[in-house]
Parts: sequence; structure tokens; C-alpha cells
Amino acid sequence: MVAENNPGTEKKGGMTNICLGDLVEFENQERKRLNRRLAQLAAKKERFKILPDDEEQELDFLGDIRPIVKNFIQLEETTDKDTERVNALFIGVRDLFNSNSEHNLKLLSAPLSNFTPKGLLEGLSFEDLVKVALVVGILSADGVSAPGLAIEGKSIRSKRGDKNYPAFVEAFYGAVGASERSFPLAAKVLPLLAREGDPDPNGKNGTVKCREFAGVVRCLEGRGVRNNEPQLRRYINQCLNKIQNVTGEDRIDEVGISIPDFMSQADHQIKPDNVMLMGPILCATMFEELKVFQVLDKLVELSQNGMLTIGEGEAGRMLYLYWKNTPNRISESERRNIYSATLGVPGGDGGGSPNREFNDLWLRFISAVSSLVRQRTVDQLLRTSMPASIGQQQVRKAARDLAMNLSARGYGMTYYLAKDLNVQIKDIIKILEDQEIRACFGAGNMWQVIDQVATLELGGARNSARYSSMASSGAIIIAWLAKNVHRYNRVTSAAVINVDEVVSIEPPTSGEPTRMPTDYDLVNACELWLADTATSDERIEEMAQPREAPMMTSRPVQIPSIAREMLETAGVGVPGFGLGAGMTRRL
Repeated sequence: MVAENNPGTEKKGGMTNICLGDLVEFENQERKRLNRRLAQLAAKKERFKILPDDEEQELDFLGDIRPIVKNFIQLEETTDKDTERVNALFIGVRDLFNSNSEHNLKLLSAPLSNFTPKGLLEGLSFEDLVKVALVVGILSADGVSAPGLAIEGKSIRSKRGDKNYPAFVEAFYGAVGASERSFPLAAKVLPLLAREGDPDPNGKNGTVKCREFAGVVRCLEGRGVRNNEPQLRRYINQCLNKIQNVTGEDRIDEVGISIPDFMSQADHQIKPDNVMLMGPILCATMFEELKVFQVLDKLVELSQNGMLTIGEGEAGRMLYLYWKNTPNRISESERRNIYSATLGVPGGDGGGSPNREFNDLWLRFISAVSSLVRQRTVDQLLRTSMPASIGQQQVRKAARDLAMNLSARGYGMTYYLAKDLNVQIKDIIKILEDQEIRACFGAGNMWQVIDQVATLELGGARNSARYSSMASSGAIIIAWLAKNVHRYNRVTSAAVINVDEVVSIEPPTSGEPTRMPTDYDLVNACELWLADTATSDERIEEMAQPREAPMMTSRPVQIPSIAREMLETAGVGVPGFGLGAGMTRRL
């Protein structure tokens, strides 16, 4: 975000306005959150007439801060560039940059002013802009928790007494040091990224996201790219494609499931991409229980025998291609081996290594999430200060144990198998949703086609509403685990689940819960899974209690052949429960 006509920018790529887009995005999100929280607390006080001391103080603070930020109005709806900001990360960075020079920190050439509603930072030189964007991006990418806010006159400042303040200051100076080291390369990268974010190829107004900027700089440094690289732009686009997960092949998100930006978690070796791979596999597992794959095979058979009343058209072509590609698809026995090895579902051939711990870890996590929110709701109703038996740390441990289990099962060919399953599921959905196919069975949707074929040709239908609901719920839970590793994999991080938002009057929801789930989406998915599997309250309470984590490695460990033979001889290779959904082993 460079001031217009800044003489220091023309020589850096010709951009006269560089907007740091995520600062505006973060600011608007925080304004919405605070406005919802204010409405929630006000409604709660009106209902109960009295609030606990901490909530009463929070309500007073939000009431005081509201006029300073113009009633939490969105930035694009105002032209007042002098309105204060409430994004704690930006406030913390601004305060530390504007404070007295400490630890040899070089002060900016101009005070770090508020950014305009359009997303511009005014009064900064190009060099200072690079430093600000990189520092904000590093802190955001690393998931650093910013300190809370305090009011000083008509200004908003970081709360120095906040528990997160010391760690934030340390992380800030670390980011400043990284920005100084990377400055020559970053100064070349920023204008090129801004051009990528400019809708007008000949224009001079570009948008850069600080987090992507920092990610690209780190990616380039990891590849050994220097600022004098003649093909720098090509390397930037490669890194940007990796960060944004842009590829030229079929992606796992086509059925509402996608792999997010990946962060390597060295602490416990949890790989978010490995976790995310389990989404398509779980979806395929539910399709297996519904006999969806068998239904497609039966439709192909009926079409070959001329038993389907379809002519030359798209439906017939899709069935033909599905039959033609049969040798290239994963067979049923191979699919069941995948389900057994990754999710512990019964049905594998017994020669592999089934994931026996998954079912227990899965139920423990969703039970802990459900119990945490349920007891908060009960506490509000009873208005007591009874101690909570399930807290954030129990949820944190359950999430970490489950994610480690999934991550360890995501190595090797799992990615390619999940991708093939995802492609097959997309083809199946497209065929079953075809109007001509549905007309053959008088069905209004694909689930009715599945029920009709399974009943008439495959010995009976399963509960399609149940298993389709479990597929969606499971995908949301896995996506949340993959997207929030930084929240539950660090002991000192903030609350794993924002219960206040979940139980608020208007909880935040995502338009794409299987890609970008919120905490509210997670809680809903957990409750729906427990309801679909008819898990009793007693069972939920029992499973939510903390237990010692099972013995498991963060990565696969080669077992000596003699040990494998002994395990197979002893029959230990038989898998267990099957997602708590009453699935049975098919021999």
C-alpha cells in the first residue's frame, strides 16, 4: 500500500498504488465479530438483567469502542480514512513500529498511519511498505496471537498488560529481523505480486495479501532464488500457485472437499495435507455403505443389455466411458483396503495394517467438542458457576491425537488413491444426476436413483439420508482439523473453539463449510454425526473424558518382516469398529 505518486515506487515496478488487501479483509471481519458480540451481550443482559463481571466489562468496552470506529461500519461503506481500526494484529504492529526505537529496530521514514478505506497506507516510502507488508504477513502466516485492545482517549492501542503481549513483541522483532534479511528479494517481489493482483494489465493499482507475500518470499528463499534471478516472475508464479493450490489437474475439492494452504508443523509432525486427504476417502466410505459403486456397475450392466430406456445422448456416453475406464479404476477390494488402512473400516483383506485407533480417536474428538458446547449452554441456562468437566485443553488433546493419527496414514500412495476416488465420485454424481437416468426410475434426485436400483437389483437399499449426512459432516470435521492445526497443536495458543461465537445469536457460518469451516460449522457437524450414529448422551460423556493417547508414530515406521508375519498369524490384522456407524465386515 503505497501512497499515490510516491516517487520511490516508479523505479520499483511502476505501481503507484499497492493495496494490502488482507488488512481490509481482517479489519472488516473483526468489525463484524465485535458487532455480533456486542449484540449478543446486550441481548443476554436484557434477558438475565445481570452479567458475570468479565462479560459486564466486555460489554462496557465494546460500548466505549463503538463510537470510535463509527459504529463498526464496514470500510467500503465509509470515506473517513481517519476512523480508528480494531484489527488487533494491525494495531499491535503499528504501535510497535511507532514506539521508540528498541533492539536496534529502524523506525519507519513516516509514522505508520491508518490505512484508507480503499486499503492504502499513506505516507510510507516503498522500502517501509515492503517492511510493513512482510512483517504483517509473517505474523499472520505463523498464527501469532495479537494482544487485546485498550482505549487511550479517542485512540485504540494494544493492551500492554495482555497475556499475549510479551510473546507478540518477541514474534514482532523476529519478523522485523526476517524482513531485514529478506528485504532485497522482497523489494523485487512486491511490485510483481501487485501486478498479478491488478485487474487492469496496463494499470497501476495492484492488490497484495500480506500472508501470500510472506509465503512467496519464504518459498523463493527455500528454493535458493535470489533477487537478481532473471526469471524471478516465473518463480513467483510457481510459489503463488503452490500457496493458492492452483494446479492444472483435477483437484480434491470438486465434491466440496479441498486441500487448504499447507503449513508444516514440526512440533508434532502433523501434515495438514495428509489430514485433508481423508475427506474424499471418508466420502467414498459412505458411498460404499450406500452401495453407490455397485449401483453404477448395475447401471452399466443394464445399459449393456439394453435394459435402460436411454438413447444416444449424454447419459449413454457417460455410461459407456465409465465402462470403458473400468480397468483403470480402483477395484472394490482395493477400495476396502484403503478404507481399512486409513479409517479402520472393516472389510480389508487382512494383509495390511488397519488403522485400529481411528474409531476411538474420532468419537473422542467429536464427543469432546459436543460436550464443551453443551456444558456451556447448560451453564448459561442454570446461571451457576459450576466447574466444567470438559475444557478447551481436552478438546485440544483430542484434536491433536486424531490429527496425528490421520497424518501418519496420509503418506505414500494415499494422495493418488484419494485423488482417483475423488474423480470416480465426481463421475458417479454426474451420471446419477443426469435427467435421462433419473427419468428411467422416476426419481427426483440421485439418492432416489440409488434407492431404486439398490432395492430392485442389489437386495435392498440403505438409509441414504443418514449416510449422505455423515459424508458431509465428516468432510467438515476433517476440513476443520486440517485448517486449524496451528490452533490445537500449540499449547500456548488461544482457545481451540470460540464457544462465545458458537452460542451467539448470529454465529458466523461459512458459505463453503467443507472447505473453510468455522467453529460453528464444526460443532454442527459433530452434533449431526452423533445424532446420525444414535450415540447416547452417556456414551458421549464417557468418550469426552480424557484418555492417554495410543502409541503411534508421527510417520510410518517399517516393521520387520518377522514381526509382520507374527501379527498376521495371531490375527491382529483384523480391523475394528468402523466409524461408530454400525458398519460390518463383508467377507
